[in-house]
Amino acid sequence: MDFIEWGYEYSLDVPEIDSQHKKLVDQLNDTIKHCTGKKADERLFFDNNMRKTIDFLKCHFETEEKILHKTKYENFNKHKIEHKKILEELIKMNDDIEKNKVELDLFYVTTFIKERVTKHIKIYDLSAKKYFIEGNEIK
Repeated sequence: MDFIEWGYEYSLDVPEIDSQHKKLVDQLNDTIKHCTGKKADERLFFDNNMRKTIDFLKCHFETEEKILHKTKYENFNKHKIEHKKILEELIKMNDDIEKNKVELDLFYVTTFIKERVTKHIKIYDLSAKKYFIEGNEIK
């Protein structure tokens, strides 16, 4: 799996959001490095990091929603619902793996998160870029 390279094409020109997006990219790239095929090592990495990633995403989504809410963004509810869907999917996947209902496949988990996060940034966040900028400037 290829690493994600952070570039301006992902930037919202809002330092707090861009910093959080970069941190997510760094976390994903770190996870990609740990896709070694060594099940015990991958499980240890997963157990030590997945909950932290979910918690970080919750915080990140709250930050986005707070900024967008200030602007009366017309697609706010749709954006918020998309955040909720992503979190629900990740929490379910995590719970299934933690409870051994599903065997951990770190490559699959990483691919899933990578696709969901990059798609969300490209489709939902960038289409709201002007609202993020405006909302960030409102005090």
